[in-house]
Amino acid sequence: MPVRPLAEADLPQVVDLYWSYMRRRKGTSPQALLNLFHELFFVNPFSDSELPSLVYEAPDGKVRGFLGRNVRRMSYCGQTIRVVFGGNLVVHPDFRSGIAASRLVNTFMAGSHDLALADSANNVSKNILQRMGYAVVPAMNIHWRRPLRPSHYAIYGLSVSAQSLALATLKIAAKPFCSIADSIASKLSSSPFRLTKPRLQGEELDLETLLQCMAEFRKGYSLCPEYNSSSLRWLLGFMKARPARGSLRKVLLRDDSKKIVGWYIYYVKPGAVGQVVQIGGDSKSTKDVLDHLFWDAFGHGVVGLHGVVDSRRTADFSDKGCFFTCRGGWTVASSRNPEIMKSLERGDAFFSRLDGEWCLDPGD
Repeated sequence: MPVRPLAEADLPQVVDLYWSYMRRRKGTSPQALLNLFHELFFVNPFSDSELPSLVYEAPDGKVRGFLGRNVRRMSYCGQTIRVVFGGNLVVHPDFRSGIAASRLVNTFMAGSHDLALADSANNVSKNILQRMGYAVVPAMNIHWRRPLRPSHYAIYGLSVSAQSLALATLKIAAKPFCSIADSIASKLSSSPFRLTKPRLQGEELDLETLLQCMAEFRKGYSLCPEYNSSSLRWLLGFMKARPARGSLRKVLLRDDSKKIVGWYIYYVKPGAVGQVVQIGGDSKSTKDVLDHLFWDAFGHGVVGLHGVVDSRRTADFSDKGCFFTCRGGWTVASSRNPEIMKSLERGDAFFSRLDGEWCLDPGD
């Protein structure tokens, strides 16, 4: 059978596929990436021997396709369900016109699970998954963006989308002028980029408090992730050890009475965009939480923030100067239970980038 479970002996070939055709890098894949794939697909608490990752083996015995899989336990209307995430789907170019991708996805879909999700599919993966029965979930595809230093943000965006010596020179030459313009934009009362001094008090968010917060503030949602201390500790450790996105920062927020009203987790990357992992708390305090996040990120030199919004809080994000797009990775889903799909479609899921495949991206 050409599709079979991933074995540890397959990892060198899988990593080479990923390095060459997903990351589009040349040369030999680094040993560190091989070690990372071993941890990601054989050590992490979301790997499941009953639902392993998959490889496509060609007639010559070589691995020519790969589809990673991790399994999350979530609660749906009080009942624990098994949710599978597929990621890092890659097929050797010589096999893309054949059946490799469809067989990988078909085998993936045939597993014993209650819900299948992909929360960061690119356009190619999205189209493949849609043909295989997945559906795009509009309520889970609202990406928000908030410039903090609008001039620097614009030039950063240009430099990322089109690397060139001219743009690099422009970035350096424009820096003093951008700093002046951004300082004004953050203070003028009429500016859409004005920052509001936060009224909430921030402190370091520890693991046990995060577990308590997720249990408390998920009330009112039908679908919620389930964690314990060991699984959450591993996850945060894995994310912290991946430097490509920046330094992981976790902040707990209290009001004047010392009551916990919210929290946020994001990557700090001075001079670049900070990727927001999770924002949570009392819905009545969303704007105050955002004020603190924006102020904190600005103070750490971040030029802008990107994240995925809980559709119930879109109005609050809009009021705080965020704009929205569907670009940034697609969330698609499939379930044999139509009620679960209806919950996703109406935004009835306490779900963030912490809870899927996005946070497990091996990066470079």
